[in-house]
Amino acid sequence: MEKITIKGFKREEIGKQAVKRLRREGFLPAIVYGKDVNLPIKIPHSELKILKAHHFSETVLIEILLDNSDKIECIIKDVQFHPLTEEVIHLDFMKVSLKEMVKVKVPIEIKGEENIKEAVVEQMLWELEIEAFPLEIPEKIVVDISSLNIGDSFHVKDLNLGEKIKIVTDPEETIVTVLAKEEVAVEEETTTEEEKEPEVIKEKKKEES
Repeated sequence: MEKITIKGFKREEIGKQAVKRLRREGFLPAIVYGKDVNLPIKIPHSELKILKAHHFSETVLIEILLDNSDKIECIIKDVQFHPLTEEVIHLDFMKVSLKEMVKVKVPIEIKGEENIKEAVVEQMLWELEIEAFPLEIPEKIVVDISSLNIGDSFHVKDLNLGEKIKIVTDPEETIVTVLAKEEVAVEEETTTEEEKEPEVIKEKKKEES
């Protein structure tokens, strides 16, 4: 797991008006929570660049330098965006201990598709929930499907992440399936016919009335 450091400050401001004033002053409201903490904080907007560069990922260990003195190690658990501007308006950080395992969701990356000819690769699962010590959490899970053939699938149970990482996601979940192009065409045609069926039923009802 990669580690980054950002600045943060304790805040007393609560309520809508106080938070609006906070944002005008160049800060973003946030909260740090955990077993022994439930602390409202504010993050300078300038620090957002660091978090955006890491896509607000759960797989990054964040050290918050609080009031330029205390240090809190966290991971991001939630990001709230403005519904219209898509601007970040609030962050939730969860305090972690390097000596305790934590559950996070890690993105899945597929490689080797180019080796599968005359087929369509469908990725069914885009992230994997795991449990591990913070410094053992991978940035992403890479799944190599270059050895798969048409009709094959790769499931969660086929992953081997070592002893230090516990997989929480259902082992029977399908990550990737490989289909023949003809099979995909038939599925699309069937779906189209099913979508049209209600219209036919409506027309029959009109004729009966």
